Amino acid sequence: MSQKKISRRTLLKSSAAAAFAFSIVPSHVLGRGNHGITAPSNQLTRGIIGCGGMARGHMKYPGRIAAICDVDTKQLNGGLEECKKNGHKVDTYTDFREMLQRPDLDIISVVTPPHWHALHAIAAAEAGKDVWCEKPMSRTIGEGQKMVAACKKNGTIFRINTWYR
Repeated sequence: MSQKKISRRTLLKSSAAAAFAFSIVPSHVLGRGNHGITAPSNQLTRGIIGCGGMARGHMKYPGRIAAICDVDTKQLNGGLEECKKNGHKVDTYTDFREMLQRPDLDIISVVTPPHWHALHAIAAAEAGKDVWCEKPMSRTIGEGQKMVAACKKNGTIFRINTWYR
């Protein structure tokens, strides 16, 4: 068994390089410290479909919002301003299907008029995204059953926004 000798100079250089590497990475990125900061790798990232009045409330919730979508550019621009005001840097879309293709989105908030909820929720589930839907969940029992089936089939979570009830 041979032993490799390490000079004192080599040991000091290696130790200094290792210490420097950890000092340039902010502690919150490593999930350290109790500063109330969550490491980026532990944050769920949301996309929001719909930028009207109810959606503006969703833009104030804590957490990372990466994308918003609305077919009405006036509403989309208003949503963008609301996101900026709340510290979110977001990409904007006018076609929800483009937004659903993003691999970095974990949750899709469906905050559109009720007659669109089923279509958006099913598409989000089929894209592998968890769904947070405003109420009412759907217009009909049949739509609701299809939404549930899509989530079960794709292993996603569905949540209806019924806080304080």
